[in-house]
Amino acid sequence: MSAGQVCVFRHSNVLLVSHVRNVIESAGLSATLRNMTLAGGAGELPPDQCEAEVWVAIEAEWQAGQLVREALDGPAVSAPAWRCAGCGERLDGVFDRCWQCGHERPTEFASI
Repeated sequence: MSAGQVCVFRHSNVLLVSHVRNVIESAGLSATLRNMTLAGGAGELPPDQCEAEVWVAIEAEWQAGQLVREALDGPAVSAPAWRCAGCGERLDGVFDRCWQCGHERPTEFASI
């Protein structure tokens, strides 16, 4: 373990590990990838020691943990459907912009 850093995610799938790191960094936190090329050592080394890992500063552990859970499980609360003020199109809550006219979802919007 590195001084001042903690592992917040590990997995054998390096693409998933990279995705988690990208989610953490897009939130403004610094994250480091480790063990990205050790998968070939499994068998000679314990399998759990060969998994790719994402490390963050100890101070960011809680926030990074929340981001990891959201990246893997989806947001805790889904946004309600909304109606575009530009064209009246009904849109699901996952959309931030109207697919038909391009208007952004207002920050204060009425669900339908």
